[in-house]
Amino acid sequence: MFRRSLFAFIRQSETAKSVVAVRNLYSASVLGLDGYENYRQKTSTQHLHNIDNFKRKMREFVAGSNTNMIFTEDLKNVIHLVENTPEDKQLLLDMIEKYNSQSQELRFGNYVFGPVVMRALHHLKDPQLALELFKNEKYSGFFDQLTSYQILGDLLYENGLYPQVREVFDIVKQRQIQGSHYPKHSVTLTLAACYRENSKESYQYAMNLWKELNAVGHLPMRKATAFAAALALKHGEPGIALEIATSFMKGNYVTIRQIKLLALVKLGRFDDLVPILRSILEVGGPVDNKQTFCQEVIQQIKDAIGAASEEASQDLQRILSYLETNGHITEKTMEELLCQEIVSTAQKRDNYSNLAESYRSRGGSQQRRSFAPSSAQKSRFYRPGLADLN
Repeated sequence: MFRRSLFAFIRQSETAKSVVAVRNLYSASVLGLDGYENYRQKTSTQHLHNIDNFKRKMREFVAGSNTNMIFTEDLKNVIHLVENTPEDKQLLLDMIEKYNSQSQELRFGNYVFGPVVMRALHHLKDPQLALELFKNEKYSGFFDQLTSYQILGDLLYENGLYPQVREVFDIVKQRQIQGSHYPKHSVTLTLAACYRENSKESYQYAMNLWKELNAVGHLPMRKATAFAAALALKHGEPGIALEIATSFMKGNYVTIRQIKLLALVKLGRFDDLVPILRSILEVGGPVDNKQTFCQEVIQQIKDAIGAASEEASQDLQRILSYLETNGHITEKTMEELLCQEIVSTAQKRDNYSNLAESYRSRGGSQQRRSFAPSSAQKSRFYRPGLADLN
């Protein structure tokens, strides 16, 4: 049934891209998309003047005898040569289906195809087809890597398919691949999607997820915390926003401290604004790396300052004047800061598995390594990637 309706589905997915893509949350480098693009170029060069013949032979191959075996190299080439046409996508899916149906005993390589296929569909900007493949029970296990989840979630996010991001996360929790019930970056992406969707349903989902994380002692990343707290502010819950923001130990992050300020203003706790505003005056550093506040946040404080006590009002006016005079106010909006693209997620980790790893090592292997790059190697060759944290 799936194969008979596949062409119709592919054509439908071509017309399902009316949603205008939003700002990226993760950079191409972090997701390994730049590595995929480079490998596409390399593969195209290797098959120069022979791409159409190669694809024709592969179509004949998958349509032929069931005993024909799909070799790793052939599938890799198709993944890196596929174009945005129904015919090419059909070939890709036929190759994946045949490869996936082959006996495990016939697979001698350790190439992991799931993340690379998701990168290919990310390149083709086809979230609907990527989601359909991911959910299809026929490919159970094929996409069971945290990297595949994250690339798919990012593709859905970029195309404004926020409810589908939540749907994928629910599947991730259920499958618990690589022993992870709440992958940190998937949590961040899901809360970002809830913030973007900004519906009653997405808000309730985000708050329920936050309660789950607290119940199991999971410590979300700073960006995830900021999205959850900012969403609570949007839904008129400054108390909840403040509670979430203060749960993050390092309160000096620009988004966290400004969410605290906005929540305190809404709660009328003006005396508590003073130490937060004053704290950045004690932080030294280069002139071009000043601690800043958004103009819109400062304006909200100014608009509400009349309700403060005389002492708090005077303190706030003096501090705000100093911040403005000394260049601590930025025109960037809170929305821009919250949704700023993540360009690096380097961190200490026990294993070396990460989203871009397929293109830092040979092929798509995600096997555990027994060594770590030296400091000299890191400085020369190493590009931080998104870790598959447990």
